[in-house]
Amino acid sequence: MSARAKAAPAPAVVGSRSTEVRACAEACGLNRIGVRFAAAIAALPGERCFLVASGGCAAALAAAARGEPHLVPLGRPLPYALGLALARPGRRVLAFLGDGEAAGPGLGHLLHAARRGDPVRAVVVNNEVLGGAGGFPSGATPRGRRTEATPEGSSGHGVDLARLALEAGAAWVGRETVTAGDALDRLFEEFLQAPAFSLLEVRAPCYPAVGRWNGHESPEAMHAALDRRAIRDGEPDARREDDRFRVGRLWPGPSPAGVAAARERGGR
Repeated sequence: MSARAKAAPAPAVVGSRSTEVRACAEACGLNRIGVRFAAAIAALPGERCFLVASGGCAAALAAAARGEPHLVPLGRPLPYALGLALARPGRRVLAFLGDGEAAGPGLGHLLHAARRGDPVRAVVVNNEVLGGAGGFPSGATPRGRRTEATPEGSSGHGVDLARLALEAGAAWVGRETVTAGDALDRLFEEFLQAPAFSLLEVRAPCYPAVGRWNGHESPEAMHAALDRRAIRDGEPDARREDDRFRVGRLWPGPSPAGVAAARERGGR
């Protein structure tokens, strides 16, 4: 190679050796679950998982896990993950998405992956804002939620990503809050073993871009408000305008028949 020639830059990756650290991870709670998610993924039998992400908070969560990393353009984790799954059918493939791409440029991919039953598992980190874009509302930002870019409040209804995946035909759908502790651990372990296509949504609001703009004096106050919005077993469903959401396994139901139906509906 000539003196003037320059080596090609190494491709950006996510994975256990990544130096990417989100400064706000402690406030949003992702640091609390990253290590625990990584342990659950590492305990899976067989070859290492493929980990596909595009950037932002979802990629920061993927970076905590040990696997074969792939960093792709925004909105493209699911089609890329499908290609990997078809090329290497014996390997688990996990796609990590933020709410901005899952409810934006990646929404069509999400719906079709659920409809087809793609052999992929998707983790959606829903921080209710486009945190990496300076606080603009995402397609999942609840109506009236104030952000740095919309201090008067978001005017549109936020889409329910877990519900969309369920209605599109996903074999397994779950949702939890980032501070749910053991409940989230159990749901994540179930998600990893569930038939595909499966989706786990983790609600983890961004404190700098959302929490402090909505009257929460601290990240702890923001998470306490998040937990009050969560509807758990035994509680009736809320109206859409109440800004509440059901958590736990959303599909299939707890009965053996429900699990059998999901396995028919999904793939491996």
